[in-house]
Amino acid sequence: MTTFAYQVRDKDGKRVRGLIEAVSEKIAADRLSEQGYLINRIVTKKNLSLPFLLSRRIPADDLTMFYFQLGNLLESGVPLLTALQNMLGQIEHQKLNQVVQRLIVRIQNGASMSEAMDEEPNIFLLLYRSIIRVGETSGHLSQNVKYIAELNEARSELNHQVASSLAYPIVLIVASFAVVTFMIVWIIPTFTAIFTKAGIPLPLPTRILYHLSQFVKTHPLLLIVSATSLIAGFKSLMHIRSFKYQWDRFVISLPYVGLLIKRIEIARWTRSLALMLSSGVPVLKALEISKLLTQNLIFKENYADAYTSVQGGGKLADTLRKNGVFPNDVIQMISTGENSGTLDKMLYKICNFYDQLIARSLKKMTSMIEPVFILLMGGIVGFIMLSILLPIFDMIKLVNH
Repeated sequence: MTTFAYQVRDKDGKRVRGLIEAVSEKIAADRLSEQGYLINRIVTKKNLSLPFLLSRRIPADDLTMFYFQLGNLLESGVPLLTALQNMLGQIEHQKLNQVVQRLIVRIQNGASMSEAMDEEPNIFLLLYRSIIRVGETSGHLSQNVKYIAELNEARSELNHQVASSLAYPIVLIVASFAVVTFMIVWIIPTFTAIFTKAGIPLPLPTRILYHLSQFVKTHPLLLIVSATSLIAGFKSLMHIRSFKYQWDRFVISLPYVGLLIKRIEIARWTRSLALMLSSGVPVLKALEISKLLTQNLIFKENYADAYTSVQGGGKLADTLRKNGVFPNDVIQMISTGENSGTLDKMLYKICNFYDQLIARSLKKMTSMIEPVFILLMGGIVGFIMLSILLPIFDMIKLVNH
């Protein structure tokens, strides 16, 4: 028996780490999957190291290129094993290159592509492995691999849009925080010392900032520990299902931000579901996998209800309508797709439409954040300048007298 260290997520999305004994890595993965866990990574205990703890992933762009190249080679009639071997010299990312080498060895030993990928659950998503398994049985492996490439590219593009839109506000916040900290810690004490020597009484704004400056300078460790404790405490609370559920509900109810999160969740879910259906994954299996596509418990609950309803003979649109999370336009298009037998096409239309809405929402939110943030920082800097100028005016009056 070998001891394996694993990183998994439970049905609530909580990250779980531990050790398990099994004859092989595949058996260990199967046992964890039977317990309802979504596997991120499994390694032998002797290989447990900092990279495992950090769980460094292969960049999405490299994986997208891998899927595109593999799909094109398979479409050209190149056998799977030969295609993977030809790709080895073209893969620049070292970790991905090692993964492909392991896939080749497993396939040479008689495993199918999906079975070989099942032993790399931290690299290949369950969604993608299921689509490839369907492609193997239906004889459309090349087409399904290219579907995966398109989905991965779309997911990466969405993440890039969100990150790019948030980059500018984050830079503003960090720079402004640095400037304000510098003024409070160094500028205010210097001027306060000058005013005190000159016998100028300090007005209330100056006294407030001076005491704040002294506290920051004398208790920096306390501030760091307090901030770290708050972050750690919040993360711990997020592991409690009831708290996370209420937090997720609060977040999606926020103006602008909540609407943006809803649109992102809907776009991801409809695109993934459309891809699975169009690549031949049965609707029940697709709905079951879709529950793992989000960490938001409100949407996860909706997807679970949809799976249960469809399993019992109900319609997807009816369940989504009852829960009240999905907009009416989405529900109407899903209902039309179900009735006409073109659900996958309707889902594609929904995700493409919502991609445009997300881009507009991000642009609008960024344009709103900038003036609000400038006004806020202007008020803070104005208060600091006022605390400096008031004693200066008093000093001028004293000199004139």
